[in-house]
Amino acid sequence: MNNFKKGILIFIGAVGIVSCKVTDPDDLTFVDDKNIYNNITQIRNILNNVYSGLPDGFADIGTSWLAAACDEAEEVNNVETIQNFNTGNITPYSNPDDIWNKSYASIRNAKIFIQSTDTITWKIWQYSNPTEYNLRVGLTKQYKAEAKFLTAFFYFELIKRYGGVPIVDEVIDKNTDWISRFPRKSFSDCVDFIVANCDAAAADLPATYDVGNYGRATKGAAMALKARTLLYAASDLYNQPSNGDALLGYVGGDRIARWIKAAEANRAVITLIPAYAFQPKYETLSVLAATKSTEVIFERRYAASNTFEKQNTAVGFPFGLTGTCPSGNLVDAYEHLDDGDFDWNKPSHAANPYNRRDTRLSKIVAFNGAPFGKVPVPVEVFSGGINGKPRDRASKTGYYLRKYINETLDLQIGETAPKQWMYIRLSEIYLNYAEAMNEAYGPEGMGPGTLTVSARTALNSIRTRAAVALKAIPAGSDQQGMKALIRRERRVELAFEGHRFWDVRRWMIADQAIGGALRGVNVVKNTNGTFSYTPTVVENRTWNNKLYYYPIPQSEITKSNGVIVQNKGW
Repeated sequence: MNNFKKGILIFIGAVGIVSCKVTDPDDLTFVDDKNIYNNITQIRNILNNVYSGLPDGFADIGTSWLAAACDEAEEVNNVETIQNFNTGNITPYSNPDDIWNKSYASIRNAKIFIQSTDTITWKIWQYSNPTEYNLRVGLTKQYKAEAKFLTAFFYFELIKRYGGVPIVDEVIDKNTDWISRFPRKSFSDCVDFIVANCDAAAADLPATYDVGNYGRATKGAAMALKARTLLYAASDLYNQPSNGDALLGYVGGDRIARWIKAAEANRAVITLIPAYAFQPKYETLSVLAATKSTEVIFERRYAASNTFEKQNTAVGFPFGLTGTCPSGNLVDAYEHLDDGDFDWNKPSHAANPYNRRDTRLSKIVAFNGAPFGKVPVPVEVFSGGINGKPRDRASKTGYYLRKYINETLDLQIGETAPKQWMYIRLSEIYLNYAEAMNEAYGPEGMGPGTLTVSARTALNSIRTRAAVALKAIPAGSDQQGMKALIRRERRVELAFEGHRFWDVRRWMIADQAIGGALRGVNVVKNTNGTFSYTPTVVENRTWNNKLYYYPIPQSEITKSNGVIVQNKGW
């Protein structure tokens, strides 16, 4: 049995099934070595299994999201495990978002794939069919690059949770005592390892794919993951002046240089040819179904279903079960078109709180009176309304999720549609660039080489595009003022895309953004048909600074005989 077949058999037994086609291990027992060696399709199907290790976008924790563990949202179900974050019930023995084992299993699978394909030459085709030979050599090179990208992705998911982690850059025998051979590496070493894998992947990945391969890693995806990693690496959490623990961030060096590297990496994605471009309508981004958007840089494709719609459509609508509900904290962050900041203390705002607001609000949140559904019906969040209290599973916040819900589906007759989760899209890259440039050069400053666009100009590229059409931010803000503007824009633009939970950590504002009051609104329908809105506190949440880093699973520390050390405070 040749090395590649051995790799396949080890590899396939350790992974799950991804939505794209995979090779079943039972089928391999009927295929001889020569056929495996010559079958490029089977090799691709094995790689598809590595993709199955990617995070589930629509259900981070059980049927809920990490959005419900920060100031973005509230989960309607009190017994969902996501609530452990909100009560501070996280330990080294129990963490609803413990991805350690899954990530290292995926990293191992990627390494097996890379090592196994190293033995493939396709020489059987070299002279008999040179065209086919060149095609297969090129595809094998590309597939290895995809595995390198996925390796970098899995390591990024680890370091943003745990800080520096063991780097296992070899195929290990999982039945041996291998864990004790790999202590945690410094945060800096891990960042460098991720960046190196991204660079290596980008060199051999295509810029685009045909329709049958949407969701695979591209050159732009590898560059964008590098850009995101470098932005995190320059952020507050990993650059604390008093830090002396290399596992938890940098212990010296030039932080401004890190911001510049982040700016350069994000700028490279923005200027990549063929260029990415903004989606004409904001709301269509989250319900692309089978279509492709030039704004999406890396995504995961899902088969047709209506599970998400049922789980998150407001109770009171057919088959609606509620689920994750936007918070008042998020809703209040969307600007008033006439007055700038929305303010409940302004009578005109409080009387009609959803009028003259940033248009993205109505695309993300279903609020009282908003038309919703295939045959639009006004949402009734008011007390006694079809979607309001005291109905069981009514929203605690007075808001329901709209983003990602395909309202064209008739759930009563079981209609379904494909879904896609955006891991990275162009708006994030502009916001990354704006943040890095502001930190390095201030709101209006520019740098050498490609850094010819200021932070304010990049921010306005998001705000003034056709899909949003807000007023441009005028000149005049200082660096701190621009920082606040960039952070708010990131919050509202990327709502429910998996960023806020991590952003407030890397900015070290989690004590304000996670700890404290989660807000909502009470709505009363008056006898004359008008409504009264009263902001309210839904929940007071717990925060502890040790949660800036997750605890290393105690089982891993035990298995390593103490070689893997625990994070501080745990």
